Amino acid sequence: MFRRKKQSNGDLSSPPPLIELQDNIAALNDLLSETKVRVQVTGRKPNDCTKYIKLDIDTEDRMVELIRRIAELAVQGEQKAASLAAAEEDANSVLTGGSSRMNGSVASVHSDHSIHANAVFEYFCEQNVVSMIIDIATGIAFIDDNDEGDVMKMESLEFGATIKSSDTDEALAGSGSFDSHWKPYGDSFVPLAVAPTRIAVQAIQAMSILIQNVKMTTSLYLILSNPKLKDLINIRLDAYDVAEKDYVESDDYSHYSGSQVRDDNNHAATADIFELTNIFVTFLKSMAMKMNPETLQFFLSYPLHKGRRPNGNGSRSDPQFYEDVKFPLYERALQFCTPDVETFVRTTAMNICLNILRLATEGDPLLPELNSIEVDDTLDKRWSAMEFVDHEDDRPDRKTNPNSTSELPFKERLTISHFVCEPSRVQQLSSGIFTQLASLCGKIEEAVRKIEKIDHALSVCFVTIDKAKENPFPANDGDSGISGGDPSAKIPIDIEKEEKKIETLQSERIKVVKHFHGDIVSDFQDELYLLEDLLKVGLIPLNEQIIEMMFPTVIYPLILTPLHNFIRQNNREGEREQSAFGGSFIKHMSRPVTPNIPNSESDSSLAKSALFVIASIFHYIKHDVLLNLLTTVLLHPLCPEVSNATSLEQMYLSISYKDEQEYTHIKTDTYQKENNVNLYSFGRQNDGSVEAGSRTNSRQSCMFVFTPILTDIFQWSMNMTPKLDTPQENLKVNKYRRTLLSCLSGTDGMGELQSLAIYAIDAIVSTMSKDVLNNVVLAAKVHEDIEFRSNPSLSDGDESITSESTSFSQSTSKYMIEFIASLCVSAISASVTFDGMWSLRYSPIAAHAIYCSSLIDYSVKDTATKLIRHRRFEAGKFLDQTPSRLKRFSKDNDKEIDSDLMMDRVFFDPFCDGDTFVVENTSRRPGEGPGNLWDGPAYIDVMKDGNILLMAKQICEDISAKHIIGHDCEELSYRCGANSAVSYIRLDAFFTLLKDKLETNNLELEKGYKGVAAISRCSTKILESRKQGELYAASPVSEALSNLLFDEDVSSSANSNGLVPKPGDIVELVGRKPFPCVCEVTEENQSLITDGSSCVEADGVKWQSLYLVMLKKHMILAELVQGDSGGFGRIVSICPLCCLMAENHRTLDTDSSAQRLLLTHFSPEKDVPNLFTAEKLDSPREIDETRTIRSTLDIWFEDTQSATKSHKSLCSKIYRARIERGKKIRQLLVQR
Repeated sequence: MFRRKKQSNGDLSSPPPLIELQDNIAALNDLLSETKVRVQVTGRKPNDCTKYIKLDIDTEDRMVELIRRIAELAVQGEQKAASLAAAEEDANSVLTGGSSRMNGSVASVHSDHSIHANAVFEYFCEQNVVSMIIDIATGIAFIDDNDEGDVMKMESLEFGATIKSSDTDEALAGSGSFDSHWKPYGDSFVPLAVAPTRIAVQAIQAMSILIQNVKMTTSLYLILSNPKLKDLINIRLDAYDVAEKDYVESDDYSHYSGSQVRDDNNHAATADIFELTNIFVTFLKSMAMKMNPETLQFFLSYPLHKGRRPNGNGSRSDPQFYEDVKFPLYERALQFCTPDVETFVRTTAMNICLNILRLATEGDPLLPELNSIEVDDTLDKRWSAMEFVDHEDDRPDRKTNPNSTSELPFKERLTISHFVCEPSRVQQLSSGIFTQLASLCGKIEEAVRKIEKIDHALSVCFVTIDKAKENPFPANDGDSGISGGDPSAKIPIDIEKEEKKIETLQSERIKVVKHFHGDIVSDFQDELYLLEDLLKVGLIPLNEQIIEMMFPTVIYPLILTPLHNFIRQNNREGEREQSAFGGSFIKHMSRPVTPNIPNSESDSSLAKSALFVIASIFHYIKHDVLLNLLTTVLLHPLCPEVSNATSLEQMYLSISYKDEQEYTHIKTDTYQKENNVNLYSFGRQNDGSVEAGSRTNSRQSCMFVFTPILTDIFQWSMNMTPKLDTPQENLKVNKYRRTLLSCLSGTDGMGELQSLAIYAIDAIVSTMSKDVLNNVVLAAKVHEDIEFRSNPSLSDGDESITSESTSFSQSTSKYMIEFIASLCVSAISASVTFDGMWSLRYSPIAAHAIYCSSLIDYSVKDTATKLIRHRRFEAGKFLDQTPSRLKRFSKDNDKEIDSDLMMDRVFFDPFCDGDTFVVENTSRRPGEGPGNLWDGPAYIDVMKDGNILLMAKQICEDISAKHIIGHDCEELSYRCGANSAVSYIRLDAFFTLLKDKLETNNLELEKGYKGVAAISRCSTKILESRKQGELYAASPVSEALSNLLFDEDVSSSANSNGLVPKPGDIVELVGRKPFPCVCEVTEENQSLITDGSSCVEADGVKWQSLYLVMLKKHMILAELVQGDSGGFGRIVSICPLCCLMAENHRTLDTDSSAQRLLLTHFSPEKDVPNLFTAEKLDSPREIDETRTIRSTLDIWFEDTQSATKSHKSLCSKIYRARIERGKKIRQLLVQR
């Protein structure tokens, strides 16, 4: 050790940092001597609480500053010594070939500087300051040394009983300092007196700084080898909590500057205690970061069993050997993994545990020639290998302190694996996650319940206002007490009061939704990510226990039970077990879904949160085994009968696995995947596993109830086992599958959950592999072997089931048809609004799930195509009924013509959301060059990814959006029909896509959720589009529907076969009732006029004489052919009648008899008809964006009579053209 020399003229003086360090340490010792108190153990009662050492503010401040400065000086001195040592090595390396005399002098100078620099840290260690700082944190430093009592002073705070001096072996097994001033508190010991919180915080922070910042390995060894370090690891923070509460209740609290107690059940009861907990966990993290093969000896201690020899009931193959292994750092970190601690503390503790777990899974196997786990020459091999490598310096004190972990020897990894996989520790590690998930599910349910309550109140307000608009003075019902209960009295409804109530409710709803999105959903996501990180470590014995624990704590109580209870509550057909369609699924697909109107008597919050949990798990968890078993319990035709299930108890932890070459491996997911072996036994013995001894302690045994049966069902379905080993009495029809399919299809009163069930099923279908979906969900390989207690038939005499569009092969699995049919039902749902209108709603999420399912194989794709074709037919029939619902607003006597005209208005008037046209929901790229109107077909969005944020928005969907279309108003009813038309077009385009050939080779390597970006590579017809930040997959609209939407059969630009005339063509005017008129001709249109003699200029405006003529389905403006007698005309402008609107405008000029007729043309074509002027667009048109261009033209007639006559004739032709187009639409809707 360093000894300070006496200063002389010839000696180098001590560096200033060393002098300062010496003074500070001396000052700290003096303060401790002055503040030591004598705590009498005798005479104190067992229930006496821990108290703070009473120190004045100046003493506290002085001690805090001394601890901080001492640690800072020690770190600076050590880092400077490390830097000088590195510089010395560099200098020696550079001057190797120079003069030996010069090299010697330079080395001497560097050596002197290195000695002085290292003197600071050496003096720090010589004075045992680490022990002093730790004693300050634990309170031992403030206790009089003379108060020793009769208890032997040993070196471990973790001992909970008096240690006898005869227990030599056990005494040697511990380290630290046991003191009589630690009294019984629960199952451990707590101090009777502790340092003030500020001092303890600084002391622990000083230790973290020292461990994190020392550079040389020897320095780290000196700190970690201190036996007092275990005292700090095992410090009782609850003792500080007790002391803090005692101080708050004392008379001295008036001088206290801290904040009030926040949580009686939390370590951090005040701001100071909160900081102490954070600093302490940071200290644990700093230690965990320094764990590596060389330093593991300071963290992990092996038992010394008296009278036992290796491989003789005391070897590593003996399970009892691992029961006495000590790993204080991991044990302490586990205590902070509970959900009642602060988020930062818990997350840090979980990261510590995860880093330790990863140490066990990274490394090479045990070689077979070693024959014994006890023998390990890894370190010898490492040092032998160093002899063949030209290292500049292998001195341990010259090694750089490693900042990252490296692979551990096999025996250490095996020991850590045994230690962390002990069931009690696994439960302590994972129970916090499951508890927090359950708590967050409760918060989700509460938020959903509040939203539903507000929505119900809003719906009542909306209905009240609707009724008030119809009848402002409803009759008194006699119960209100107004007017003496006279039924004839009229009670006015205060609409303003209802509107204020709506405003208040919506404001409250915004707060609930904001809290739901901002806090609850993100916290739930964080918990699942923690679970994913835990499973991703890949330690199979650990994962087996976590997966087993997840079923009774999360899967059954939070998912399965709430869903099944809700269907039992809402099933209108009683408790009878039935298929998802109650007989014929074709009949079900032909009827609408129950209206989704909030019901105050039905609480769906538990079921909605269950669906949210399902979707979240499949989105955020990627562990194959867990997802396979979860898919099995959710959607396999069979499920375990838990009440009859046989529990399997694993008497020992099967940690390792011996392969065919006798290599011993620790069981990890990585090894299982790379070698294609199944190492998940869940309590069942696997061939090839390493045998262990008999059960010695209940802590080493694991109970498996759910996972063995589910694994048996899964492996049997995947043909991994030849038969189903589970007895028949332990299996039953999977009622949870039926529940989910009922939610998906909207049967059994589950229509309220359909939109959320779509997200849940999409998460499953888009995440799981094709083999799992085909064999587990669709039961492709075992569907003939499954024996149900009742065997429902898919056909109940419905003739439509045998039709060409819905016929299936006898070999097709009925479970596949049932599942795909449920998905197809959810693709487009129909509900009824208050005014009796059908409202079709297309789900791009459901379409995404159907498309992913169709990628399984051809039979699934063929089934989905047939069912979507049928669903499109039924949706078309629903949409075809729109005019009959609108007849209440009709004023014409001819109801049949009126129906066709209504249908045309639904498709071609601006009634969609945002006052847009139906066609504007499509995208189509205009052609380039003359005669090329469109470049390819029209596309429309049909699929999009179903992420959790969208699902959360769906849960919080604004109720006002559902009720605004229910007002008794002609315009709003048309809006409902127009939006339904868009849904039908999307379904038509999706059917077009589904018929196309699919390429699935590109998806074989896709892992996790297969989104639009992945599946877009499966078909050349899919185009990606992005709207409002969301990625969609667009598909072409069918040719027949596209021709109607874009009026291609009457467009002169789209027809080059001569069937539709074009500008410049000569047409006969005789017999067509031409109406003479004039219109303004601009310079841009001057070239269209060939007969200049008929052009008149007045006041700088050129007016051209033309003839307005109706030519079949078109209106034309023609000029007389020069030299002709008037029987023929040259077309100047032509446009389809169905795209026109004519308005008769009277002129205000009393001096003129001329009358104006305003023509408006609507078309998605980029070029407007000749003479027409296009209105300016609000924003530039995208390349493939479909915009309905509005253009206008004023034509003038000689007098009012001629204008009225032409207007009446033109409107009649326009109506007929629109009626004919509407009729074509209705005919197309009802076609199969």
